[in-house]
Amino acid sequence: MNNYFQPPKLFNPLLAPPEEPLTPAEFLASPYGLLLFLPLVPLLRAVARRRRRTALIAFSLAWLVATLGPRATLVFIAAVGAGTAWIIGLGVLRARGRLSPRAANWLVWLGLHALILPLWWHPTASWYGWRPTRLPVLHNIGFAYFLLRFISWGRHLAESPYHALRLVDTVCWILYPPCQRLGPVLLRESFLDRLDAWDPGSRPDWREVGRRLGGCLLGLAALGIIMANTPRVAAGNPDFFAAPQAYSADVLLRLFYLVPLQVYLLLWCYNELACGLASWVGIPVDYNFRWLPAATSVREFWRRWHVTVGKWVRDHIYIPLGGNRGRVELHYLAVFGYLGFWHGPSLSFLAWGVLQAAALSIQRRWELLYRSTAATAHTVQAAVSANPTTHQLSRSVTRRKRAAFWTVVCWLLTMHFAAATILIFVDFRHLGTRLLPELAKRLAAAAVGLF
Repeated sequence: MNNYFQPPKLFNPLLAPPEEPLTPAEFLASPYGLLLFLPLVPLLRAVARRRRRTALIAFSLAWLVATLGPRATLVFIAAVGAGTAWIIGLGVLRARGRLSPRAANWLVWLGLHALILPLWWHPTASWYGWRPTRLPVLHNIGFAYFLLRFISWGRHLAESPYHALRLVDTVCWILYPPCQRLGPVLLRESFLDRLDAWDPGSRPDWREVGRRLGGCLLGLAALGIIMANTPRVAAGNPDFFAAPQAYSADVLLRLFYLVPLQVYLLLWCYNELACGLASWVGIPVDYNFRWLPAATSVREFWRRWHVTVGKWVRDHIYIPLGGNRGRVELHYLAVFGYLGFWHGPSLSFLAWGVLQAAALSIQRRWELLYRSTAATAHTVQAAVSANPTTHQLSRSVTRRKRAAFWTVVCWLLTMHFAAATILIFVDFRHLGTRLLPELAKRLAAAAVGLF
């Protein structure tokens, strides 16, 4: 009993020793197992000209078996089937008038989280058919994304229980590979509209396919270069996060910048792959990253990072709590606290979420203060701007230069905050409380030495 309640040990492939790489079976079961679906697409489109839904289900199942193995596929289907049965059962009760919309919504949330909770507490499992496995099944295998998709479906049924079930089309949505493991979060209603419009005999948008798959290849090449330059812990040496004092400032700096870049490129390349593959199939998925390097604030960062997940938490948590009305800081905390929990069983995920909520709250307070002072300054400026002088025009140029300077400062602050919190996120045991202070101490000492 005591062993059951011990915190699970998560495996970090980003910083694993060179002698512990992912096995081929683990790679196929990871999100990048989606690569194996690429050679199936031409066959899928050819068969789908006669039987669209049959082809989509059959080829999706073939891909599942090829990447997970037969036993894991059965367990996966059973788990997803249990969630499907729960949602449909609640929809039936709702249609018969035995549940109110409010009660149905609560049962959707509680029931689906009860189903997913064992995977939260036991993030790795031996049911793949090989031992030992180090993949977090909650996130890498896609259960966390099914949770979001099924909650949205359940809430839709709670509000509109008399819509047609379209069970076969729903199975196509559940099994569709480009949105199965690591997003994008494609909701059922959107998928059904795109399925209805799907014409497998039409010519694919090769420009879009080439752009997305080409972007994925370039990103993977950059990722390979970054990973080759990211420090690795040699066998028998202390971990970077546990004993940062044992490593040079150069090593710690490379960790600070390169590990967050790895996380970003892993997610971005996967989503480029998913978008390109879906465009080739002809049932597109939503784009998930909007040129993140352009973000100059934490809020803008979250408008560009994992867009479909951000839209989901906005529609299903933030707005129902009141959105921009009331205790907005508490709404931020609820959103990012949930996202921390959603990522899996680690206090580092929760700390990451709390820091995001705190940063958004600080930004909001700053913007409110800035608007109030800017409004006063604008009133004064309007009074003297009827006859602008050379001095006033010079001041306008100065203000533009100052605005450009502060844009650069805000960009640097945003990117460094993102890098620091991602490091906290991946430091499952120490939450960055050792590495970040040690790095700050080294940089401060170097700065003092310069002067």
